[in-house]
Amino acid sequence: MKRRTILTAAAASVAAAACGPFSGDNETDIERTIPEANVNPWGANAFLHKEVEFWKKEKTFEMARDAGIVWIKQHFPWELAEQSEKGNYYDQVWQVSAWQRFDEIVDLADEFGLKLIARVDRSPMWARRENARPEAPPARLEDYGDFMAVLADRYKGRISHYQIWNEPNLAREWGAEPDPKGYVDFLRIAYESLKEVDTNIKVLTAPLAITLERSPRAMVELDYLEQMYQHGAFDYFDIMSANAYGLEFPPTAPPDPNVLNFRRVELLREVMERNGDTDKAVWFNEYGWNASPQDMPADQLIWRRVTEEQQAEWTVEGVKYGRSNWPWAGVFCIWYLRQVGDIPPTSSEYYFRMIDPEFTPRLVYNEVKENSGKIK
Repeated sequence: MKRRTILTAAAASVAAAACGPFSGDNETDIERTIPEANVNPWGANAFLHKEVEFWKKEKTFEMARDAGIVWIKQHFPWELAEQSEKGNYYDQVWQVSAWQRFDEIVDLADEFGLKLIARVDRSPMWARRENARPEAPPARLEDYGDFMAVLADRYKGRISHYQIWNEPNLAREWGAEPDPKGYVDFLRIAYESLKEVDTNIKVLTAPLAITLERSPRAMVELDYLEQMYQHGAFDYFDIMSANAYGLEFPPTAPPDPNVLNFRRVELLREVMERNGDTDKAVWFNEYGWNASPQDMPADQLIWRRVTEEQQAEWTVEGVKYGRSNWPWAGVFCIWYLRQVGDIPPTSSEYYFRMIDPEFTPRLVYNEVKENSGKIK
């Protein structure tokens, strides 16, 4: 059943703050002439499409709002909406409209005055090439464009930011060897489809995984982006998405082409500027530090590790650094707010969370809550 949306005065105030320019006391006041950089920077990733119990979705939005987070990066898997065939939006498993889970998320975002960034990927089985994984783009790129138009029309005026796929510079996320030209062709179709529905929609590129690997499995994101521009990407997005993990380094550690750290994004920005793309903001798709316990096996520490105290402190310091030094920096979507319980504590990824699956806030949540009003 679709829940009635009640937009309170407080929620309306939060929603206005998400997109409007800032005034008043601010620890990070610098001139921001790029409109999509002149936004509230506090965001977080959520996985509410996996949540079964409605009260948990509601509680997640409530805790996000209470921490001063105004942007929720939410996955909208194509395969969960248009499941069995093109144009069929019915969930055969639950015997309900396949839109129901997404409608609830959008309604709750409205109720709590939060803004959604929709990440849309994962091809349904009917759209895939033979033996292709869901991470791979569909056999007909136009099928994705058609779905994006349907999605944008359904939530017109309610969702205005769409991310096109995820980390295509990794073979496991692209379903084949990285192909910058192939991704630009894909991006163009999505961009044109969305703009036909609503010219006010903002299209975000897929974030590129930060990597030093050059192989059929992965392509250094700086090289990949350069090739995207060579194949015409400039005209087909409004906001650059970036990943910004700090690994074991503090947020002030300088950028280096041979190091993965938070300020590596400055090298990505240099690629944009070399290609004349100076008037677009950079939004951070996945941002943060991992606080795995000391006994976590070394082979699990893909993102390295810091203490919980460092995670909390550096998460706030990183946003402050970016907003104080980068006039092109927009939203920082922390990885992640809370997961639904499908990542076990034996996995290093579990220790990115701001809130435990049982809704216990971690130090990083409390630090963001204390500082979000000061750093804009």
